[in-house]
Amino acid sequence: MATFELGISSANAVTFYPEWDYKAGKIQIRNEHRTRAGKLTLYKWSDYKTFEFEVNWVTASDASHVNSWFDTNTELLFLITSSGVTAVHSVMLVGKETPLAQYNKPYENYYKGSILLEGY
Repeated sequence: MATFELGISSANAVTFYPEWDYKAGKIQIRNEHRTRAGKLTLYKWSDYKTFEFEVNWVTASDASHVNSWFDTNTELLFLITSSGVTAVHSVMLVGKETPLAQYNKPYENYYKGSILLEGY
């Protein structure tokens, strides 16, 4: 089982336990141009990683930290530890809505939401 942590550094990271829908991917920024003769020219400008997952039962203090990082566009570290090896990704919280804005009913001190991260 892997451990997922998000924070400004490893010292103040928030630990997450994602639901079953954890997704990691890579997005490529590129242009493709085809001439009249049919020759394809491809320009790759860059690529970046994406991570998306749902979380439940996040404490109010952790949710407050995550939501403040989203509001201030803070550059974060996403640490994935599995079998004693830690992979570190430089990310930012993205999306149209605050990540942890819903209560986990019937409790008002636990939150749930969707975490969407993109590399920078």
